[in-house]
Amino acid sequence: MTLIKWSEDKIHRMNVWDMALVKIICILLGLILGAYTSEFIRHYIWFFLIPVLFLYIIAIYRFFIRK
Repeated sequence: MTLIKWSEDKIHRMNVWDMALVKIICILLGLILGAYTSEFIRHYIWFFLIPVLFLYIIAIYRFFIRK
């Protein structure tokens, strides 16, 4: 099985909640990366970083381990 076929199979198995999880992770990572321009985010970085790490672990589990 090629990499593209494998990834398409995984993407087709994703449900609405999985896609929402990916979007939330992207938004929070964008806020963290944008922290260099905002003092507010830089001051409270751990309040954003902890949910990102937690949600990322859930997303990786759902994408790679769940059948």
